[in-house]
Amino acid sequence: MLIVDDDDDDIYLIKEALSEVKGATYRISEATSALSAMSILAKETFDVILSDYRLGAVTGIDYIRNVRAAGIDTPIILLTGMPDFYIDEEALRAGASDFVPKLSIAPEVLDRSVRYALAHAERQRLLQAVLKSTMSGIAVVDRDGTLSLWNPRFADFAVAAFGQEPKRLARLAEDATKSTTKDVVLGDKIVEVYTTPLADGGNVIALHDVTERVRDFQEKELAEQRVRKIAMQDGLTGLPNRLAFNDFLDNCIGEAQGTEEIIAVLSFDFNRFKEVNDLFGHAAGDELLKTTALRLQNILNDSEYAARLGGDEFVLIQREASAASVTELADRVVSSLTQNIEFEDKVIEPGVSIGIAFYPEHGKARQDLLANADLAMYRAKTETGLPVCIFGASIDQFVRERRKIALDLKSAITGNELELYFQPQVNGLTGELSGLEALIRWHHPTRGFVSPAEFIPIAEENGIISEIDEWVLRQCCIFARRWPGIARFGVNISAKAVGLPTISATVRNIITETGMQPARLELEVTETALIQDLGRALHNLRQIKALGISIAMDDFGTGYSSLSLLNSFPFDRIKIDKSFIETADGNNRAGAIFKSVVGLGSALQVPVLVEGVETQPQYDFAVSAGCEEVQGYLVSRPMPSSSIEAILKETDGHVTGAAIQSWAERQRLQKKIA
Repeated sequence: MLIVDDDDDDIYLIKEALSEVKGATYRISEATSALSAMSILAKETFDVILSDYRLGAVTGIDYIRNVRAAGIDTPIILLTGMPDFYIDEEALRAGASDFVPKLSIAPEVLDRSVRYALAHAERQRLLQAVLKSTMSGIAVVDRDGTLSLWNPRFADFAVAAFGQEPKRLARLAEDATKSTTKDVVLGDKIVEVYTTPLADGGNVIALHDVTERVRDFQEKELAEQRVRKIAMQDGLTGLPNRLAFNDFLDNCIGEAQGTEEIIAVLSFDFNRFKEVNDLFGHAAGDELLKTTALRLQNILNDSEYAARLGGDEFVLIQREASAASVTELADRVVSSLTQNIEFEDKVIEPGVSIGIAFYPEHGKARQDLLANADLAMYRAKTETGLPVCIFGASIDQFVRERRKIALDLKSAITGNELELYFQPQVNGLTGELSGLEALIRWHHPTRGFVSPAEFIPIAEENGIISEIDEWVLRQCCIFARRWPGIARFGVNISAKAVGLPTISATVRNIITETGMQPARLELEVTETALIQDLGRALHNLRQIKALGISIAMDDFGTGYSSLSLLNSFPFDRIKIDKSFIETADGNNRAGAIFKSVVGLGSALQVPVLVEGVETQPQYDFAVSAGCEEVQGYLVSRPMPSSSIEAILKETDGHVTGAAIQSWAERQRLQKKIA
């Protein structure tokens, strides 16, 4: 037996209890961390592992996942002193064989749990032997879509379908579960798919190779048509797939050549589709896609064609098109597809962005038409604020301009073109300075000032955002050393950075190099950043918080999942988005919502800061509602470091909101006189 626990006293109590078990003798090894336990497992084998839930920076559940990922199937029993009942289910889903509260540690309880775990492991080995002997592909999918069990034949089918792609098993399980047809084509094989629902919401998938049976059909032509139909149809929605779309558009273009016919290609996808999957589950995302297909079939006429290319990407074709007919089609699509969808107890609010390209004006080949329609869709999604955009020269220029900015941004990081500005945060009651939020600014040598709203999305698209994150954090820590009287420095962290496995090490290295006191640093994350990979993000934030750094939820209330995230992680501060205070007063609905959010923070004992305060009535309302801290143009606009240093010098370090406003007003008057 291997006991994994970072508390020597607990190890002693476990060993004492085991020593009292009658009729059993245990040879016990000990590990006081997950890392040392993995090292021991690399050298020795054990009949059973007892692991504590708390193992320093990682949890026992994380450790169980690491053991299973390493291919070790030794039974694991999780021990914990925590009363949370959900840990039981989470542990079993991670791969634990049993779960025992520490309050229940007694010789007979441990003995029963160990014997149960060993018996369970033996049953699993027998099950695997049975699965290996069958010629059918068998897999089990959990209710959340996770593949938990499969046999070698299922793996063979995955290779036939997707080659050596790393996620081939998960892709095959997802495609099989969602398939609306009995037969599917996997590479050169035709396979019958059977799914059997389980009581816990999961599914058993069975795949049977019927290739030879199909090929032996006397009516060979019928078999070929069947295969072609399967190959040309999207399994989830029943719409034509990418292959069918390519053939159809190529035929349309061929027929239109030498005529005056105009063909319109409309490309569209859903705004925030990933959030629907992450927040409501993949079943909700699938429901959105299937409902979309039904709605399209109901609104399209005989001259219009719809296909699903993959994910949430759809495309429409209109023959004999005109500006008026395409506008009318786009209006139909937006009106139909943006209607709410009720799924179980959830309400999905779809939003679409549509890009349009015309043959032959915007391209005479399928690839060009689709690429230009996609560019127009991207422009609609990011720039116009409207759901529909038609391709044109300005869009081509827009794309080239963004590429140029991306190139310039790479050199700006090392070329001293970036600068930190700081926006003060003050105590709502006393007016005293409570902290500064670091905000990046770019002074381009020829463009002048480039707004972060313009270059940050480009940095995210082009993989530069991580370098910017590190630069901002390092510079902020350097300024913090120069200004020891300022208690807190807030730094925004991007969605990509939150999900990086190296983020906690990067933060630790920077505060070590700069001598920054962790307690003075607060990282601000948005819920959008968290939900892209919630499990990984929360794991990373726990590691960062363990360094002594505060974590604030930024832009609270602007997404689907603010409340659930507050339940998932112990944030140190809530920053209410400025949209809540812009229209709030003591009498209207927005004001009531604002007070509710502040009250929520008070109930959770989490300090609340409101952003975007621009008027004195807004300030007074926020403070009267119980908001501890205030940030916005009323207090101060973001200022360069030189201004912060001047204010600190003038006030001898005793900075208040009034002092900042007074200093800023004098600076304004001096510039006006000059």
